[in-house]
Amino acid sequence: MKTFLMLAMGLLVVVATAEGAAPADKKPAASPANPAAAELEKRWRGLREPRPRFGTREFFEFALEATAQNWHPERVERALELAEQKQDRDPKSKTYGNFAWYWEDPKPADLNAAEFAMQRAALLWILYRDRLSAKATETLQRLMQFSIEGLQRHKVSVDYTNIFVMKTWNCIALGEHTGRPELARAGYAMFDEWLRRVRQVGVREYLSPTYYAVDFECLGAIARHAKNPAARAKAALALDYLWTDVAANWFTPAGRLGGAHSRDYDYVTGHGNLDQWAARAGWTTVERPAPEDNFKQVYVAPPARLKSEVLDRAPRFVRQRWGEPEGECAASWVGREVLLASSGAIYRDPMDKTLVVLFGGGAKLPGGAYLMDARQDPYGQNKIATGGGHNKSFHVQPCTLSVQNGPEALLLTTANADGVKPPAFRSSGTNLTCCLSHFTFPAAAQVFVGARGAAVEVADKLRLPTPDTPVFLKYGNAAAALRFVVATTPDGAAAPVELVNDGAKWKTMRLTAVHTDQRPRGRVAAALWTRVAENLDDAQFAAFRAAFAAAQPAVKHEGTTLDVKVPGLAGALRLKVDRKTEQPLVREGAARGPGNYLLEVNGRELGAPLLDRALAIPFQP
Repeated sequence: MKTFLMLAMGLLVVVATAEGAAPADKKPAASPANPAAAELEKRWRGLREPRPRFGTREFFEFALEATAQNWHPERVERALELAEQKQDRDPKSKTYGNFAWYWEDPKPADLNAAEFAMQRAALLWILYRDRLSAKATETLQRLMQFSIEGLQRHKVSVDYTNIFVMKTWNCIALGEHTGRPELARAGYAMFDEWLRRVRQVGVREYLSPTYYAVDFECLGAIARHAKNPAARAKAALALDYLWTDVAANWFTPAGRLGGAHSRDYDYVTGHGNLDQWAARAGWTTVERPAPEDNFKQVYVAPPARLKSEVLDRAPRFVRQRWGEPEGECAASWVGREVLLASSGAIYRDPMDKTLVVLFGGGAKLPGGAYLMDARQDPYGQNKIATGGGHNKSFHVQPCTLSVQNGPEALLLTTANADGVKPPAFRSSGTNLTCCLSHFTFPAAAQVFVGARGAAVEVADKLRLPTPDTPVFLKYGNAAAALRFVVATTPDGAAAPVELVNDGAKWKTMRLTAVHTDQRPRGRVAAALWTRVAENLDDAQFAAFRAAFAAAQPAVKHEGTTLDVKVPGLAGALRLKVDRKTEQPLVREGAARGPGNYLLEVNGRELGAPLLDRALAIPFQP
């Protein structure tokens, strides 16, 4: 037991030293010049008379920032008073203690609101409660008291990664710092539950450019501000795991997180709030909004070893799990000029990217990604109302399989629009107008069609001679080959495939299989074969084109099954699915390695040892 406590305390020293972090109970001095005053004034103007879509959590963000700056305590009072107006105080209500998400909402709809509100409220109480006025202190205490009831009533699945980790932080923080030890113990139990789940299946919301930032914030808050030494030590190791995951998939030449993604809101470039963490670590200079002043209160730097052991190693091949079934895994080949990544299944969220190609053209160059679309919305701009009253842009969620071996991948998707609320289309909204398979890519890339010939200019649309005609993209000395081996209409015929230039508005182009240009019906399928290469001179690029174009895929339709096989560089890649039941039947050709991998880089398991260490640290009774 003594050894474990020494380990825990040692890890805390590492976390504090890495950032020069003060002890959790030491208050940072406010800046006399108060450079944040202009931003706070801007926020105040939007807060004092909230617009209908003003988010309740913004009251707490403002209160935290303003109090950190010793700025207008009376305005902090007002912000907390307004937050109280959106909290459900009816003990007979199912949402008792929770918050309406938007100012216009009459009652809570998205129950995550309490989690997001308390994420900031807990920091405000821990760090700055001695700066609050008596009135603000009383209001905040009431808000936390009722929110604890809302948090306890809010049931969160351990697989809902960002909210589960956020609830863990809230329970630990509010439990430890408001005299509720039973709530803190519930947070400790949640933390171990999450660590065990990640050790078993990986992070479920894998490689999300948005939600990884939430995970970092909450784990950083635990590592920096929990009172319990075991909680802080476990959080330090969990952060090490996430930083390792990000480093393994980070593509420095594109200034962003590579890999296939779950829950990616940026359809064009794949950026998100994770960029703030990478920028602070020195991994990117991407232009993102400056982090809030209190970002420094939760930031924990990545281990220095990751630069030489992971980031600087290219090409590298990454394999990782994000679920229990065989296909719930992701792979990424990270080169020096180009990246190829794929996911073996679809995450149950309609904002994922299951096949990704990135060229090393900097942070603003659009990325390449596959998605199936039923609303003429390849760039995620046609938003619809979703659960909780939020507006989001959703694409189709087809049955998805993939295999990847190094710089080559085969993706197979199939979707059925018939029946009541068909699964693939259940989140796509109403007024569906089409069914299209897009692969988007930067308009700055040169485009070549077929085995020979010069680059083509696509003014608007260019239909390929045959649906399976290979298309080649060249950017600098890197190249990507794309080929719709399968593209079907609802009637089972070959779907036309066309190049479409959307460059003027989005600086992108797309390779699109038109399953139907009418409302979706019946079953459709698409199989996209992709290969990348780098450091090519003209002769090597010509050979790259010739080899890919000459390869002969084999496609078999037998009853309800679809079997696709392509001759890969290191052996055949094969996928077979039952289109009626949407059950994967065969996955062959993926890069081989240990069957029980969790987070592996170039054949070396990096993730499991970190989680094993975290789970070995016991919480004291």
